[in-house]
This record gives sequence, structure tokens and C-alpha cells, in this order.
Amino acid sequence: MPLLAESTYQQAVEICRSLVAIPSLAGEEAAAITCARDWMQALGYADIRIDECGNLIGALHGEGDHVVLYDAHIDTVGAGDLSAWTYDPFGGAVVDDRLYGRGTSDMKGALAAMIVGLATAHADGSLRGTALVSATVGEEHIEGLAMGRAVECYRPDLVIIGEASALKLNIAQRGRAEINVTTHGKSAHASSPQIGVNALRHMALLITALDQITPPTHPLLGAGILEPTGAISAPYPSVSVIPYRCDVRYDRRTLTGESDADVLAPIRAVIDQLAAQHADFRADAQIVDGSFTCYTGLTLHQATFAPAWELLRDDAWVRVAQNALGNVELGIYKFCTNGSYSRGRAGIPTLGYGPGYEHSAHIVNEYLDLAQLFGAVDGYYRLGGMTTA
Repeated sequence: MPLLAESTYQQAVEICRSLVAIPSLAGEEAAAITCARDWMQALGYADIRIDECGNLIGALHGEGDHVVLYDAHIDTVGAGDLSAWTYDPFGGAVVDDRLYGRGTSDMKGALAAMIVGLATAHADGSLRGTALVSATVGEEHIEGLAMGRAVECYRPDLVIIGEASALKLNIAQRGRAEINVTTHGKSAHASSPQIGVNALRHMALLITALDQITPPTHPLLGAGILEPTGAISAPYPSVSVIPYRCDVRYDRRTLTGESDADVLAPIRAVIDQLAAQHADFRADAQIVDGSFTCYTGLTLHQATFAPAWELLRDDAWVRVAQNALGNVELGIYKFCTNGSYSRGRAGIPTLGYGPGYEHSAHIVNEYLDLAQLFGAVDGYYRLGGMTTA
């Protein structure tokens, strides 16, 4: 039996479709932010503001002093080859109880459900404390970088990340580090390779050796991951020239408690071993320095290290939220979210709860089941009624 009026669920569909219709790549979210702001204004949100990064934050005030920040990033990845889509990625088609389009599951559907579900709780008097809904920018570029400005401005008691969790209550998340590994050689004509040092061949040695590293494991998050994701040599393209440099980008999925030094140490140990075995071997490894220019023109900088995080099962906020959602199943995120800032850096209790499935993000014909969207509207409505932990 539906918890709320049918018109409430249909409004969530309408909001989601209006957001999906607006392309919003990282750094190009202005029009989508305006659309979300207009919906907040229409549904009675107070203290609506757009900060220096372009994040949109709207407030709803109920009885009680606790503050919960509900976060949904509004930027998306690109649609790619449009001809590969069965449905227009910006059309918001509803077919067989699914809503199709770029950002439906990641994560404009969650934003729509938050806006509607919490506004409904406020309108009928069931909202407790202050609910802040943030539509944040730049998450697809560097998780938590822009969202951190909203967290530091409000310092909420709890953050709820709306990334797809299949309506489970997620209590942990693996982190992510981008590592650049470089080998240094010496150029020579390809017809006389013996007088040069081939950085590409040395990179092949290094990649093979790095494959022998076994990242740590975590009882809840599972194994860490170290995976090469891109390579380029210099000069490139090369015509009869031995490359003097080769760079490989590694994606390292991190576990709770790991620092950037922890991640780099085993890689640098392998480099030292190879240098001891080969007199002309030179290499180094660094966390990639990242930057993001917001659509407002502000440029933010941060190393691309997003910490893993966890909230223990017996934490008071876990118990309160799980009870509000009807003893829902607990889960974890395998991918990285803005929670890397709120919990991983700022130490604020953080949970994940959102519609959709991890495998539906970033794909051609991205979709969101309407049952998931409607369930999230109910879920955010129920979470709005939480009393303080």
C-alpha cells in the first residue's frame, strides 16, 4: 500500500525528468542547479542559497535541533555515442515502469526523491530537526571536493548520501586514489636502442612487478584494488625514437584507515627493488594532484585521494535510521562517493541511502526503476521523521 499520495510520486517523476532533460557535465551544472532551485522554491524550502562553488542548498525546518544534510550530486558523466542509446539520454522516457536517461540513477532520481519526500514531511508536520538538501557539483571529477564546502558551512549532525544503494542503508564505502607511476629513460634512435634507456620497457617490468602487490582486505569492504587504467609514453607519437618517459595511471581502491602514504609505500618499495636489480632503472610514484573549475569560475585543488569510511553497525545514527526505514537491510558502497569528505575527512556520521543500482550508473540506456524512485520518496519522508540519535 502506498505511503503517500499518488500525486507525490508523480511529482518526483516530473522533477527527475526535468533534471534529466538538462545536460550537466561537471563544470557545466548551472542550468540544472537553476531547475532544482525552482523546484525547491515551489515546494516551500527556506534559506535557499547557491554557494561559491555553485552547490545548491535548501532548508526545511521542523521541531528539534539536529541537522541532517541530504546530498545528491547533480553533475553526470557524458552520454557518449548517442546512436548507441535506445532512448534519448535527455528525454526522460518512461517505458515499462522504468525512467530512462543520463543521470536517472546517478543521481538526479535521488535528488528528486529527496526534494519531494522531505517537503512532504515538512508539509504534514512530521519533519523533525532541520533537513538540508544539497545538489552538489563536480563529484564525477573529484569526490567530495565541492561538496566539502557545504559540509563545512553547515557542519550537520548527520549526512545522508543519496547514491544508488537499491534502498539499502549503506554504512561504509571504499575510497579511491589516483596514482601516477613514471619511468625515466634516455632517448635514442630506434635503430640503436643500446645507447638509450627505453622507459617503455622499464614500465613493462614495473607493471609486472606491481601485479604482485596484494592490497589489504577489510572484513566489510573486502579487498583493496590496484589496477592500471591508462598509459602514455614520450615522445608520443614516436617515430623511430626510444621513449625517454612513460606514465601509467593506477586506480587504487582504498580501505578504512589507509592514508596516501600507506598506498604509495608498497609501490615505492617495488621501484626500489627494481632499481637495485637494474642500474639504469629510474621511476617514481605520486598521488595525482587534482583540480576542478566550478561553473561559477572558482577553481578548487585537492590530491585525488578520497578516503574510505565506515559507520559501525551499533552507531546510534545507524539504529535510528534503520528503525525509521522499517529495519531495512544494511549494505556498503563498492564505489566512491561524496561521503569520502563528510565521513572520511570531516568525521561526520554518514550513511548512504538512494534509489537504483550500482550497475546502472554510467551506462548506455541508464535507467531508474519507478519502484526504486517511489521507494526513495517514502524513505526520505521516513528519514525526515527521525529524532536525534
